[in-house]
Amino acid sequence: MPENEKNRKQIKEFYKFDRELLSKNNPIEKDQVKESGITLIALVITIIVLLILAGVSIMALTGENGILENAKESHSKTTIEEEKEKVQLSVTAALADGLGKEIKQSDLEKELGSYYNSDLYKVVEGINQDGEEGYIVTITEQVKEGRNYFVKKNGEIEMYEGEDIEEPAKPEDGIGTEFNMAYGVIEVEFLSGTSYRTTNTPNHPLLQEGLTAITYDTNGTPQEVENVDSTNWYHYEAQTTDTVNGGTSKWANAQTSDGSFYVWIPRYAYRIIYFNSQDSENKYRNGELTEEDAIEQGSLLGYSDARGIVDVQGRTRKGVAVETAIPVNNKYFKTHPVFEDNFDYGGWSSKLKGIWIAKYEASQGANNKPQSKPNIKCWRGIQIGNMYNYAKAYIPELKSHMLKNSEWGAVSYLTESKYGRNGTEVTINNNNQYITGQAGNSISAAASASTYSYNTAKGMLASSTGNIYGIYDLSGGIYEYVAGYYKAGNLTYGASFANGISDAYSTVYNGTTLETSYKYGDAIFETSGWNDDYKTYITASGPFLGCSGVFSDKILAGTYYYYGSSGLHTNGGFRIALTIEG
Repeated sequence: MPENEKNRKQIKEFYKFDRELLSKNNPIEKDQVKESGITLIALVITIIVLLILAGVSIMALTGENGILENAKESHSKTTIEEEKEKVQLSVTAALADGLGKEIKQSDLEKELGSYYNSDLYKVVEGINQDGEEGYIVTITEQVKEGRNYFVKKNGEIEMYEGEDIEEPAKPEDGIGTEFNMAYGVIEVEFLSGTSYRTTNTPNHPLLQEGLTAITYDTNGTPQEVENVDSTNWYHYEAQTTDTVNGGTSKWANAQTSDGSFYVWIPRYAYRIIYFNSQDSENKYRNGELTEEDAIEQGSLLGYSDARGIVDVQGRTRKGVAVETAIPVNNKYFKTHPVFEDNFDYGGWSSKLKGIWIAKYEASQGANNKPQSKPNIKCWRGIQIGNMYNYAKAYIPELKSHMLKNSEWGAVSYLTESKYGRNGTEVTINNNNQYITGQAGNSISAAASASTYSYNTAKGMLASSTGNIYGIYDLSGGIYEYVAGYYKAGNLTYGASFANGISDAYSTVYNGTTLETSYKYGDAIFETSGWNDDYKTYITASGPFLGCSGVFSDKILAGTYYYYGSSGLHTNGGFRIALTIEG
């Protein structure tokens, strides 16, 4: 029976009961009843009726389909529609800014700023569920956690459900057991745009005026790429075997207007798996040993991943969990810090799609401009502060700078991974005249031995890919300073930049004890001593970090070499990096 009909029936019954009761106990005329005023029973009944009516009214206002709920829902729908309209108008205007061809992130941010304060919206690059590239727009004006919209680069808009990420990544309770970190495998997953979504296709290299995409002919001569939008001029290929005799992975290359060469390192996440021996490491790398089997037989000792450095049980040994874990088959990957917006770990003020790294150690050009060219003597014997200044003045519009320790780590880890040398150590540059792009006939070739040029089969084994498309001089050549230092040390030679505060161009270490002051991703603590590379950490008198070693170090030189120095090393040089944000 409908609720209102039921209420009316109850009211009629009450009034019928009242009349019958009056007739039995006080049989007077109807007119007299009218004149005698209201009875107590009639008053009670009236109150009950009013309460029933009030209940009906309250239900009508606040019930599941009540007036207030409907009004609230209507307001919410109106708010969402207004929000969608603002996003649509911003997208339309951004598309017009791009002359109707493609929306740029900067244009979309500018147009959204016409409707929202900067703290009420966020735009990041990403991909949707169908793998299409675009921008994830989050509006937090009405909803604390924000509503997400996916904007395709052609201007189409759809709701976005969120990224496949977990945060934070927490280790298990308890202190992890100490374990040997001498043998490890670095696994890499490329990330799409500036997001945390994994992809099989690494980010397309960012090119601006002054950077020309190139490939090489069979003689090693650079050739300009005709169609830079295509991907056939580079290929970050997973190596299935070792690369002792060379590799097939082709990292993207570019050339500046002064003829210097640079190599693209795309955004990626990584984790390190530690084994009990070189044999177990090699078996795992070659697919002869699974992770599960390695754990069961005790040959897998622990990890460096999004939980920190943890043992097999996931209990923290060293370090802390990072903010965002990227699950791949239930494994905790972490974004390399060089691509993140975190100054403390060597990142930038915004997330990066990738970085450009000088292909060769710096040589001295006209007017003290650094170069990145093969077969030229390295620039050495200058103070680290001058290296820093020359690097920043090189191409300011491309944010040129002296390589940071985090950037050295990003190159080292990608080189070690299956997309680089797949565990094969790069050959030393053993040229005793400090010539760039040279190689000995082995990883420990003496300076007196033969040297080979960058474009020969043996010379290419000194690159990060085992072919001409990689980065050279990572082992030997000249000792390379990076922009990382101990803040309480003697910073005299780096006074031009070493002010004790980490920023986008330099990284501060707070102590001289490696296990308590290391930073993940910098190719120091996580990979300390790998390939028998030399290791001496920063000190008060040697507060500046250096990498790679020199030609005379032989087996001690390599991508995991690190050394603390005063900042004025006779055989010290540097390398340039370029950054394009957006």
